[in-house]
Amino acid sequence: MKKLVSSKLASMLIAAIFMLSFAGVAISQEAKGTDLTKVVGAISAVNPDTGEVSVTEKESGKIVTLTPGEDVDLKDFAVGDQIVAEYTPEKVIISIKKQTS
Repeated sequence: MKKLVSSKLASMLIAAIFMLSFAGVAISQEAKGTDLTKVVGAISAVNPDTGEVSVTEKESGKIVTLTPGEDVDLKDFAVGDQIVAEYTPEKVIISIKKQTS
């Protein structure tokens, strides 16, 4: 009887942990998608010490300085590259792509 109760309890605990892990992923994905800003322009400066990139917006000429996010690799980007980037309110780049035309 005790084995049956303990195995049911263990199964319920495992199921609860499994469900909570999915909830955490869903919440983090939802947070990623909110309040993103898109910039279209040219890279005007790269700071190798901090990893920051300055982008001059195509439409307004305004300069936006951004920091790459964890999953963003800027090694293939250089001053003068035309880019499209999405970033958070904290100016962290979520995605960046070179424009082809």
